[in-house]
Amino acid sequence: MFATAAPRTRIAGLAARARNIVDSGLCKATSSVPDWLARLDLLEHLTAASAADRRATLAILDDDVLCDLLVLSYLRHGTPYALWADTLAGFAEDVLGVTTWAQLHRLLEPAPSALGRTEPRR
Repeated sequence: MFATAAPRTRIAGLAARARNIVDSGLCKATSSVPDWLARLDLLEHLTAASAADRRATLAILDDDVLCDLLVLSYLRHGTPYALWADTLAGFAEDVLGVTTWAQLHRLLEPAPSALGRTEPRR
């Protein structure tokens, strides 16, 4: 018997839909996204927000709004996953659906030196 793949997360499914929308030519430009000015403003606001705030907001957004944001991200950055660029642990949880345990979580988060602190890690 073949093992079945783990069910995708909500965000992974919406990212696949966003890639299909762009790759099929249904949406070739930013202005093709419904209510694109408001969505672009929201995308820029989320990009500037902290990873925790961003992930909390993404979790409560309507599927259509989130799909539009992922389409815009794909059009502007070449990937629908740009909102997770600074949080690998968040990407693993939100998109891949895997929960990291404490030690692995520390490895996936940015090092303090990457955040502007210069003290050595212990």
